[in-house]
Amino acid sequence: MRDPRSLGFNKLAALGALGAVGGLLLILAAVFVFLHPYPRGGMDGTEYALTLMAFNGLFGAIIAVHLAFAHQLWYAPTANREEQPR
Repeated sequence: MRDPRSLGFNKLAALGALGAVGGLLLILAAVFVFLHPYPRGGMDGTEYALTLMAFNGLFGAIIAVHLAFAHQLWYAPTANREEQPR
């Protein structure tokens, strides 16, 4: 495994963006599990579906932006090398 100090700021920022994606996916998984409708009360199926659509749209957009930032940061050219092929 490479020493994190040799990665440079861009690659560490890209890893941070990927970590944020992982955290958002965990929050989204918790929404799926903990807001599930139960027959004894709580949310009904319609409210559950609307809540999941809202959370999926919001978190999906934030995750997509973080993945785009991570890609741009990881493949950003540095001063000591040319453009890296993708």
